[in-house]
Amino acid sequence: MRKYRKTIFAITIVIAIIILLGLITVIIAPKTLVDTTYDIIILIVSSISIALAIYSEIGFNRESRRVEKMVKQIEEMRKNVDNDMAIDKNVRYKLDKIIALDEQIYKKVGGRKKPNDLVKEAKATEAKTSKS
Repeated sequence: MRKYRKTIFAITIVIAIIILLGLITVIIAPKTLVDTTYDIIILIVSSISIALAIYSEIGFNRESRRVEKMVKQIEEMRKNVDNDMAIDKNVRYKLDKIIALDEQIYKKVGGRKKPNDLVKEAKATEAKTSKS
C-alpha cells in the first residue's frame, strides 16, 4: 500500500512539474496573446483531465482492494458453511442410527406404549394410591 501511494505521489509531482514548465514555456513563447491564451486553456484542460485520471485510479485501487477482501471473506464463509453442512450430515446420520437402535430396543422390550395408554395407567395408579 505504501509503495503504491509513493508511486502515485511521485507520478503526480512529476506531472505537476511538467505542467508548470509547460505553462511557463507557453507564457514565455513569442506568440500573440490569443495564441498564448488558447495554449494556456488547452494546458489547463489537459492537466485537469490528468488529475481526474489519477484521482479515479486511486479510488479504483481502494475499491478493488475492498472488494478483494470481501471476496476472500465470502470464500472463507463458503468453506465454513461446507464444513458445517458436512458435520450436520454426519450428526444427522448418527442420530438416525441412534433412533433406529432405539426403536429396535423398544420392539424387543415390548414395544412402545401409546400416550393414551400412559394416561390410563397414570389414572389407575393414582386411583389406587388415593384409595389406600
